[in-house]
Amino acid sequence: MSATPDQTAPHDSTIDEIKALLAEAENVIAASGGAASEEIDSLKERLRSALDRSRDTAQKAMQMAKERAAQADEAIQTHPYVAIGIAAGVGLLVGALLSRGHYSRA
Repeated sequence: MSATPDQTAPHDSTIDEIKALLAEAENVIAASGGAASEEIDSLKERLRSALDRSRDTAQKAMQMAKERAAQADEAIQTHPYVAIGIAAGVGLLVGALLSRGHYSRA
């Protein structure tokens, strides 16, 4: 199961937004002059560290999601009737809950 561009777009756009935010923060800091440069340097380092951690976390989450999707696909192909039964049961449960909530409001 390969990832399509649509599946990776949210991940990439989030990282791009974080990078743009970091660049904007650096521009604001550069425009503010040399005041409190030690605190600013510390803040920039913390922002870079947070960006790196979020990138790593996002990559791990994407990899885990791909693995789980592959496992689910394999289980469904191995036991299709069980999968159909589970889907039907969940559908009946959701339908019952929705119809019960609908009638109680009337």
